Amino acid sequence: MTTGEPNWDDIRIFLAVARTGSLTEAARRLGLSQPTIGRHLRSLEGLAGARLFDRLPNRLELTARGRTLLQAAGGMEEGAGALLRELQQSVDAEAEPVRVSATSSVALFLTAHLQVLLAESGQAIAIGNSRARANLAWREADIALRMRRVPEEGDLAARRVGRIGFALYAARAYLEPRGLGGDSSLAGLDFIGLPEPERTPSQSAWFDAVAAQGTLRCRLGEVYLRHRAAADGLGVALLPCFLGDADDRLLRLGGPVPELAEDVYLMLHGELRRDDAVRAVTEALAALFHRQRRALEGTRRVV
Repeated sequence: MTTGEPNWDDIRIFLAVARTGSLTEAARRLGLSQPTIGRHLRSLEGLAGARLFDRLPNRLELTARGRTLLQAAGGMEEGAGALLRELQQSVDAEAEPVRVSATSSVALFLTAHLQVLLAESGQAIAIGNSRARANLAWREADIALRMRRVPEEGDLAARRVGRIGFALYAARAYLEPRGLGGDSSLAGLDFIGLPEPERTPSQSAWFDAVAAQGTLRCRLGEVYLRHRAAADGLGVALLPCFLGDADDRLLRLGGPVPELAEDVYLMLHGELRRDDAVRAVTEALAALFHRQRRALEGTRRVV
């Protein structure tokens, strides 16, 4: 057993691992590396003088000591978050933009409609593009747009605002010299991959199975990079329908893939529902997703 006091990073990382049951998922949410996550856990276990997790084949499971610590750590998180929000109330709200955290795909969509969002909300807006999950309790963002899973933790309010469809696209300049069109076979084509799949099912795993019909030319980590590569004629890419359909250089190869569609949830801390600026941006976002729902789902081509 080591002596000393835990720092907040140790507690925050412990909470992420406890809630996800995975070092990989906790690292993804926090934007840290797996070795960093492991180092903080070992530090906290040293202070506790006991194992906090049982290492099972496919997950980490809290020990009895870990479950006790989870209750105390969750209270610390809420208390610290409440203190930070109280301190920030003295800041001039008009000088601070409403901060929106989103994935790459959603951030691209929001940026394309930013002029409308600014006009309808009447607020300054800052859009953050990150895979790491912003901590709403700690005001790393005022509003978060999440895909698929809604975390059940803390005083968070969530509402489903839309659904994003995904389909395969390739440049007309790539397809036409080969005598191909939107309904052609994918056999023998070049493919622009997503990052290596970490789990199954996933978009990356699905795409890799499709790409086995041809040649996987490369893997690109961000959606805007895959969009650029497809538009430049490198091969076939999986893109959000609102992005691919809006680009006249691209041709859609079939319809949206049902199993790849992702729900979008708008989330904010419960206390911020009473904040006028945040509420105005929240309503503008919800209205935008509603107006553009068919373009987002891929059931109407963008003009």
